[in-house]
Amino acid sequence: MDKFTIELIVANRYGVLNRITGLYARRGYNIDSLNVNETADPNFSRMLIVSRGDAAIQTQMVRQLSKLYDVKEVTLMSAVNFSK
Repeated sequence: MDKFTIELIVANRYGVLNRITGLYARRGYNIDSLNVNETADPNFSRMLIVSRGDAAIQTQMVRQLSKLYDVKEVTLMSAVNFSK
């Protein structure tokens, strides 16, 4: 499976993290790593989510995340082939 990173710019409000992780959980995908930091503008936060999946999963997650109201920007950062 390919390891990939999605960068999100989200509204800095309560419940946003729960909605994003819930989206992953409803689809049965795991989050390998999650990092959230406030941006220079305190109204927004930057999230980096590392997960695993093929190209179809990556595309689906980018599209589904971009539909959420509090998500302002979604970027697929990288895709690395990870073999065990």
